[in-house]
Amino acid sequence: MSHSRLETLHFLKYLTFYVLDVSYNRLKIIDINQIYFRHGIYELTSMNLLNLSSNEMEFIKINWNNESPHTIDLSQNKLKSIELHGQSTYTLLLNENLNLSLTPITFNIDLPLLQYLDLNSIHIDSLENLIYLHNLSNIHTLLLNNNHLNKKYRTLNWHIFYPWHRTLTHLSLQNISLEKIDSGAYLNDYYHLLTINFYSNNHLICDCTLQPFINWLKTPPPSLIDFYEPLQKVLSINCPIKLFELNCNRGKTKSTLFLTFLIIGIFLIILLIIFILLYCYMKQKRSKSYRHMFTDNDLIALTEQNVIQRTDD
Repeated sequence: MSHSRLETLHFLKYLTFYVLDVSYNRLKIIDINQIYFRHGIYELTSMNLLNLSSNEMEFIKINWNNESPHTIDLSQNKLKSIELHGQSTYTLLLNENLNLSLTPITFNIDLPLLQYLDLNSIHIDSLENLIYLHNLSNIHTLLLNNNHLNKKYRTLNWHIFYPWHRTLTHLSLQNISLEKIDSGAYLNDYYHLLTINFYSNNHLICDCTLQPFINWLKTPPPSLIDFYEPLQKVLSINCPIKLFELNCNRGKTKSTLFLTFLIIGIFLIILLIIFILLYCYMKQKRSKSYRHMFTDNDLIALTEQNVIQRTDD
């Protein structure tokens, strides 16, 4: 049904299929609510692919009450808003929708079994907006290539991916204008992560902030009994090979020693100030006591005055 000049998909509400290809049509707005298949799970195997790519679609809302297509292809459209609900979709392709951004208003995806999400070449200007995908807790492959990050959001906060640390296997951040990796990156909990792609981020600083990724690459992946060949990790990055030879621990040792000496110095200065203040206080107290103390000369003078007064009387 591709290239058929279709402008509506209302028949989808009454249709089960193995592959439904309606690409290259004139679809713009799709709003279909409450699609329910009476035979339930028995029709699941009949719904493999729904191809809606290469239309002029700006808005889509489809709600499958139970089974939904295993793969939904919405690539190469003009989407500004998307709302999808379904129980059996594993792959969602949204690449090349240049007007689609990750906000609570424009991006509402409720596909609990989703594993493969393609967000290449959409409108992501900050990776912090990935928090609006955290409800998709089963993501295995996340593609974010060719998104132009805003200048003030070009430092990668690796913790944004932590909700997927138990499931994520492939992450691609190619050509997204990254310039720096946050120093707090920690990859030990990403048990199944096999590939990380930082390629074509030409301004990315190749320094010790990348050390956690080097350590991750050097750590062998867990072996799987069902696979004959061992799994391999891949790190794609535009950095010289000497990055793998950096001794970042030396810098940490120097900074630790400097910090230790700095703390000791501050402590000694505080002790010295306290000692000086105590010394000044004690000195001032002594001078006051001497000022109020009577000497022998004072007593003699007082006695003579008393004698003179008595003589006059």
